[in-house]
Formats: sequence, C-alpha cells, structure tokens
Amino acid sequence: MTIVQNALLALLLYIVQPTFIIGVLLLFLSVNRRFAYSRRQLRTSIYKERYEYKRFFLWGIIPGLLLSIVSVIAGLPVTIDWLIAYQIVTLLLLGFGFRFIHPIFTFSLSALGLLALGQFISYSEPVTTVLNIWNSPFAGDELVSFQGLRPIFVLAVLVLLSTILTLHLGKMTQFTPRFLKTKRGKLVARYRMTPFWLLPLLVIVPGETFTQLFDWWPVFTIGSQSYSFLLVPVLLGFRYTVQAQMPTQAKNMMLKDFIYLGAISVLLFALTFWQIEFAAAGLFVLLVGGIAVLYRHRLRERKWNFRFGPAEEGLRVVAVKPNSPAEKMSLEIGDVILEANQTQLTSVDDLTESLFLNRTYCKLKIKRIDGELVMTETSIYEDDAHDLGLVVLEEIEVVK
Repeated sequence: MTIVQNALLALLLYIVQPTFIIGVLLLFLSVNRRFAYSRRQLRTSIYKERYEYKRFFLWGIIPGLLLSIVSVIAGLPVTIDWLIAYQIVTLLLLGFGFRFIHPIFTFSLSALGLLALGQFISYSEPVTTVLNIWNSPFAGDELVSFQGLRPIFVLAVLVLLSTILTLHLGKMTQFTPRFLKTKRGKLVARYRMTPFWLLPLLVIVPGETFTQLFDWWPVFTIGSQSYSFLLVPVLLGFRYTVQAQMPTQAKNMMLKDFIYLGAISVLLFALTFWQIEFAAAGLFVLLVGGIAVLYRHRLRERKWNFRFGPAEEGLRVVAVKPNSPAEKMSLEIGDVILEANQTQLTSVDDLTESLFLNRTYCKLKIKRIDGELVMTETSIYEDDAHDLGLVVLEEIEVVK
C-alpha cells in the first residue's frame, strides 16, 4: 500500500472509534437543542453561527499535536485493554451529559477499574491469553499492575495542564440565557456553560495486535518489544451553571482550582519514581479533585445572590447578539439600561417607544454589573430601529 492509503486507513480507524462517533452525535444534538430552545423561549436565535462545531474540532488540534509529540518522545505506552476500558467508561459517563467527560475522570476511572480487576479477579486461561497478547500489565503481579498506571497518569496530567491553558486562551463569549423562577416568584436568568472539544492523541501501544488485524500497520521495535501507533479521539468536556457570578469570573475561579489540582498531580508524579504505587494515588486524586472543583463552583453559586435577576430600576440585559448595535455600544449581560434617548425606562414598551423617537441614532444610559454608570451611543438602521440586538429579562415569559 502507498503512504497515502495507509494514512487514509489510519484516519478511518480514528473516526470509527466509539468516542468519536458518539462525541460528534452529542455535539450535533446539543447544537440543535440550542437552536430549538432559542426559537421557543427567546423567539429568536441569538447566535446563528454553529460555534460549537468550531470549538469541538479546532480547540484540540495544537494541544493534541504537542501532547502526541511528548507521548511518543517520552515513550508512554498504553495497552489495548485500557483503550477499550476508556471507550466504555467515556460512553457511560456521556449519560451525564458533558459534566464528567474530561480525562481526569475518564482516564482515571478506566485505569483504576482495570487495576481493581487485576487485583481482585482471577482470570481464566482464555482471558489471560488475550491479555498477554495485548501486553496488558494489569493481569500480572502487583508491581507490574501499578507500573502500567504511570503512563496513563502522566497523560491525564498533561491533558489537564493543556485544558487549563486552552480554557484560559479560548473565547467563551456565547451566552444563551435560561430562565427560572425563584421561591418568591421572581424571574432570573442563568447560563449553562458546556465547553466540549476533541483532542486527537497519538499513543504508543505495545505488541503486534494491530498487525494481526491490519498487515499494513506500522510497527517499530526496541530490543525485543514491538510497538505500534494509534490515534485516539479523546473527548474533553465540563458542564457548569452560572447564575451568581459573571461567566468569565466563574471560569477563572475554576481554572485557579484546576491549577492547584495540577500542581498536586505533578508532585505525585514525581513521587512515582520513589514508590510506583503513587501512580494509583495520583489517578484517584485527579478523579476526586475534579469532582471537588465542580462542587466548589456549585457552592460559590449557592452562597451568592442571583446576579441576573430583575433590576430595581431599568431593564436587565440577559443576551446580546453578535454584530448588533447593542454589541457596538459594548452592552454586556448583566448590564441595566436606565435610559434610552433621554427617556427613563420602566418597561420594554418604554424602550421600544424611545427608539422610535430617533430612528437613526440611539443613546443609552446603562449601569454596569459593578454599579458604574456609563453613557453609550451608536447609529442604528432606520428600517429596523426598534431592534438593538439584545434580550432583556423583563420581556421574557417562561415557556414550558
């Protein structure tokens, strides 16, 4: 076969893996669900662009390339039984939506699960034979089992560090409000954040299992051990709700917690060179620590007041359309519009009437979320003078 044919077949094997197929399907459903919700609840699509697709396929390219290089150069072998376990665990956790689809959960659970099987289950002869063919370290003695955890632990830590950098640099400026009523019957807005992306990771797999299935599969040998390469679609995702903090503030607080978790994990990795059992401890810390980070975020949201509730005066902005007059005037979610064209606002009708006073120009007095008063202005289109491209809380009626 030619190099091009081999590359195409390797790519085909990449996209037919369950995590890739189910990940793309979940992405498609989430995008359609957002559009349906916007049409039903907001009577308009705030974001007509399907930005989730760009985020899903592009966010992980550079980190995936860098981590693949590190994986190959450092020689971090993973076995077929772990790859299968990872696919199964990921598909099971997808039942919870995007909440636990990060490798700190999926890598850790799959590796610790295999370790438990290797320690407490007596394998029959056929199973042991298969595991030996796969070069699995999990069915051997205790030392070998813990030794097999280290590469997975390292990969999980590297993916966590890349996640921190990706979320820090990545733009998450698309906020679609969801609404609920408080116990006092007041309508408030909240935002469900679901960063979800794909990281292509090239891993080293010991043994010649792939060549038994595909004779063209490239294999290299170090000493007496043979190795193959496999491109694995790694899904990364979280889900958290923001209603008491600004979305950027909430993200930064979570990233700070993840940095602490990453630092602890790096320390535990260093200890694996002293006692290999720290690899299992590190995976457990990643698993529990990830849950703790999400729980700490939830506690912060519970302790603080609703930030996107009705304003004492004026109209609360809960969504701003891209490339709209509202965006040109630097309106943001959480802002309160106090005046429009020198007309004090107490209802949405007041805003509409004030805009018709001047069909080509708009001047607003707004109160920022921190209390700062700002005057902002822009020209608007005469044929659509009443549409600034924003959604205010006071015009929403919850549709069940």
